[in-house]
Amino acid sequence: MTASQVCFTCKGRKKKCDKRMPRCSYCEQKNIACCYNYGLEVNLHPSFHSIKGAFDPTPLVFPLKNLQSDGWEASHGYKKSSTTLNQAIPIGPMLDLVTLDSTRSLEVMQMIRASHQSIDDISTRYFKGFHLWIPFLCPDRFREDLVRFQSLPTAEFALLLLCMCLLTYDPPQNQSSPVGHDTLYLHAKTFFAQIHVLRRPSLHLIQAAIFISSYEYARGRPDSALASIDTCARMAYKIGFDRKSEGLGWSEAWNTWWAIRIFERIFYCETSLTGLPLISSAPNEADLLPYELGDATCEDRSELSYSVAPVKLMGVGCLGRAAQATYLLDRVFQTIKNTATTDKISSLVDIDSELQRLLSATMDRCHGYRGGHCGAVSILIRALFLLHQHILQLDTTSIGSQWREYSEAALDTVVQMVLDIARSHRVYHGANIDIISPACNYVVRHTLQYFYEKRGGDSNAWFQDSDTLRRSLDKLNSRWPMEPGIFSDH
Repeated sequence: MTASQVCFTCKGRKKKCDKRMPRCSYCEQKNIACCYNYGLEVNLHPSFHSIKGAFDPTPLVFPLKNLQSDGWEASHGYKKSSTTLNQAIPIGPMLDLVTLDSTRSLEVMQMIRASHQSIDDISTRYFKGFHLWIPFLCPDRFREDLVRFQSLPTAEFALLLLCMCLLTYDPPQNQSSPVGHDTLYLHAKTFFAQIHVLRRPSLHLIQAAIFISSYEYARGRPDSALASIDTCARMAYKIGFDRKSEGLGWSEAWNTWWAIRIFERIFYCETSLTGLPLISSAPNEADLLPYELGDATCEDRSELSYSVAPVKLMGVGCLGRAAQATYLLDRVFQTIKNTATTDKISSLVDIDSELQRLLSATMDRCHGYRGGHCGAVSILIRALFLLHQHILQLDTTSIGSQWREYSEAALDTVVQMVLDIARSHRVYHGANIDIISPACNYVVRHTLQYFYEKRGGDSNAWFQDSDTLRRSLDKLNSRWPMEPGIFSDH
C-alpha cells in the first residue's frame, strides 16, 4: 500500500520517497515520524505574525558538541532555510497523533529561535539559576534526553524545552523584545493542554507542567500556579510517582513527586483558595527524602537516602532540606486548621522550635554558597511568618500575654534575617538575579508589609531598613514583574 503523495520528510529534503505506508523506507531507517497528511499552515498565535523582521532567522544552536538546528533538520530530512515564524510551514493537523511529535518539535524550535535564545543559553541559564531554587531536575539526564530528542523528537520533551525557555527568557529592558512572555506562556499552556488530552501522563509532561506553575507563581499568580500544580499531582498519581520504589538508587520520579509536594505548599501559602484541600499527599516523617543531585551527574546515592525526620540530621543536601522544610510547613497548615485552641499554642511552639533548628542548620550551610539552600530558607521563613502571625491573631483571652511577646520577638528576628538576605541581593546583577528564587519576592513583600504595620518611631534605622527591602523588591521585580497589587490573583 502506498500513499498518494510523498511524505513530509522527503518533501522537505527534496529526495525521492517510496511512499510506503505507514512509514517510507527513509523514515523507517532513521526511526522518525513519517507524515503523509500535511498541507495546513502552522497554527501559531496571531501575536507571532506581528514580529516579522524583529529577529534574525539564524539556525537554532543546540548545546552539545556540534549539535545545531540545521544538523537536527538535516538528520530529519529538512533543507536549511531562512523560514521565519510568520511564514507558512506545511505540517500535519494539530491534533493528529501521528504528527504530534514532529509538528510540536518544529514549532517549539521556531519559538526558541524567535526569542533570540539557543538551547545552550536556555539550559545553562536554567541550571545555574532557576534550578537552584528546588533542584529536582537531573542535569545529566536532561542532556541524555536532549541527545535522544535529536534523533527521535517527542512533543513532551519539546514542551519541556519551551517551558525552560519561558523560565529563562529575560530580554534586555532597553531593547524591544522579539517575542513577549505572554506569547510564550500562552503557547506553553496550549501545547500542554493538547498533549494532556492526547497522551498518557509522562515524566517530561509533568516536569513541563511544574515549570508552567512555577512561572505563574513567579509572575504573581499563585491561584493559577496552585491549579496547575494540582494537575501535576493528579497526573503523578495516575502513573504511580507517589509510590516510592523499594529498590535502591536514583529515582527521577520520586524527586519529581517531591517537587510537586514542595511547590504545591509554597503556592498554597500565597493563594486566596485556602479552603481547598491540597492534592498531593502530606509529607510523612517516615518518607524517604529525595535524592540529591551532583553538579552534573545523577549517580547512585542510595547511601544518602534519609527519612524526613528528625530534621537535625547532618549531611542532607539542598533538595532534602527543602523537603524537610515542606514537611514542617505542612504541619503548620494542619495545626492551624485542625487543632483546638487550647492545644494549639503548645503544638505551634513545638513546631517553631523545629523550624528554628532547621533554619539555623540550613543557614550555616548557605554561608558563602550562592543560591544554595535558597528554597529551604524561603520555605522556613514563610512558615515562621504564618505560625507567629496566627498566634498574634488569636483571641487575647485564649492565650497569655507571654505568647504574644514570644511571637513578636520571633517575628522581629525573622525580619532581621530577611533584611540580611535583602542586603545580599545588592551584589546580584543581570543573569545572576536568577540565583534568587521567586519565593524571595513574596518573602520580602510580606516582611515589608509587616514592617509598615509595626512601624514605631520615625528613626533613621527604620527608614534605612525599609529602603533596603524596597530596593531588593525593585531588583526582584525587574526579573519577575508582578501585575498591579501585591498578588495579581487576589
